[in-house]
Amino acid sequence: MCVLVCAGLWVSMRACTARDLRSLGEVTAVVEGPRPGTVVVRTVRDGTAAAWLADDTGEAVGFFEPADGVVAEPQATQCAGELCYRVPGDGLRVEHSTDGGVTFTTVWEVSGGRYTRIKSTYPDLGDPAQHLSSLSLVVHSVPGGHVVFVANGRDGLLYRDVRGAWHRQGVPDSGEGCCFYVAPPRIGDASEAPDPAVPVGAGTAAVILLVGLIGALAGRRWRGLPIVVVVAVSGGVAAGIMAPLGDVGMFPGYFYSGPIILGIVVGGSIVAHRFAAAPATREAGAPR
Repeated sequence: MCVLVCAGLWVSMRACTARDLRSLGEVTAVVEGPRPGTVVVRTVRDGTAAAWLADDTGEAVGFFEPADGVVAEPQATQCAGELCYRVPGDGLRVEHSTDGGVTFTTVWEVSGGRYTRIKSTYPDLGDPAQHLSSLSLVVHSVPGGHVVFVANGRDGLLYRDVRGAWHRQGVPDSGEGCCFYVAPPRIGDASEAPDPAVPVGAGTAAVILLVGLIGALAGRRWRGLPIVVVVAVSGGVAAGIMAPLGDVGMFPGYFYSGPIILGIVVGGSIVAHRFAAAPATREAGAPR
């Protein structure tokens, strides 16, 4: 029963993820913003075009109003002094030059098996060359170096911070407090946080199992241990499924998954302790 419940949770979450990715839209272009230190991120969702303002920290800070008068055209190449960046437009790839654009080398890329995997993740993708490629960019000089913004189609906005780290920001959206990014699916970039599913699931299972063992040792009763193991494994699987929950609206995933995982740990521990410490059922007719 526990296995069926966990499998059902997994299938439901996969289905919800597919629906979310289908309605996410895409970043079609990024251009200079109406004031220094800003860019305009153009998006299309369900056939409706929109535009958002992002600042040089990479944060989405508001809606772009046509009255602001930005008429900049998307650029495939931009420079900050002798440092130049360009997007060839044939995949998720950004190239970099240190000699004013004479020679270029790849500085960020999603290719090979990772590109194939992410391409199959987005439902109703269409032509990858149009909808899953680096399409345009903006380069800004900032104190301490420079930042780069890249329109990556369905994969959203790519941002290089002043330290040189690249971040797949996702697609801008709005809610209370205005704007946030809906994160793209994980592809195992070095800049991404480690997947929490395995350590959270293993830790949850270990805690529940430990509580059950303590209960069994305290009461010197062992008949309930098989049930304790089932509860621990089921709790670990459920917590592992919840751990990588993506952002929901303007709130981070852990805002929802944290209390649920805590409930799994506490509830599973209580159940495991009760089964481990429960006295054996007295057989009928046995002496008292």
